[in-house]
Amino acid sequence: MWRRTDCLFFVQKRAGRRKFDQVGCYEQLDGTAHFAVDPAHRLNCSVTDIDLAERGRDGLVHFTADVRILAPANQARGNHRLLFEVPNRGNRLALATFNGVPRPINPAGPTDAGNGFLMRHGYTVVWCGWQHDVPEADGLMRIKVPEAQIDGRPVSGWLLVGFQPSKPSQVQLLSDRGHRPYPSDDLDDPNAVLLVRDGEEARPRTIPRESWSFARLEGGASSPIRTTFISPPASSPARSMK
Repeated sequence: MWRRTDCLFFVQKRAGRRKFDQVGCYEQLDGTAHFAVDPAHRLNCSVTDIDLAERGRDGLVHFTADVRILAPANQARGNHRLLFEVPNRGNRLALATFNGVPRPINPAGPTDAGNGFLMRHGYTVVWCGWQHDVPEADGLMRIKVPEAQIDGRPVSGWLLVGFQPSKPSQVQLLSDRGHRPYPSDDLDDPNAVLLVRDGEEARPRTIPRESWSFARLEGGASSPIRTTFISPPASSPARSMK
């Protein structure tokens, strides 16, 4: 796809020697993939702001991603087919889908092969992180990419964040489900908008700008911060906000 793409994979941990019928033992390889891509190539132009990312001495954009591989220890006994799953919010779910592993799966726990369906049939299973905003939690898979900048400053612009509180709360992180938030560029931005609606199909209402702020609560007092906001009354769990 790319005119020039470099990828190195460093194994940080090996685990697992469970046997699966004629296929035999499986290995788990956990590591980091190091990528380098040409931002000037026409096929990479669809990557948002890649032209604003820092480049290495080789003129390429470098980034890394978490990788996990489950593969037959003896490749000759496998079926020479690979199942690649794109993680969902950093979670690996293929073994729940194909091997009947009960959900939720603890991403930081040891790998549960369930009924071993994929392994008994000789598949190699691979996961690679692709989301940069995955929550900082053990076992979740993420990608680490350079920040887009103009004249040494992060790029800023309009962003829409939607969420529905699961319980009444005045304070909300500027992200969904605990993901890494996009910080506000200006704590006092008069053009920032907070909308609330009583359901997905309901008409949104605008909360007056003077009634909320980019801040957090500490000991009952508000403290300015760029990654959370405080709304007026406690938000109802049935309401969605943007």
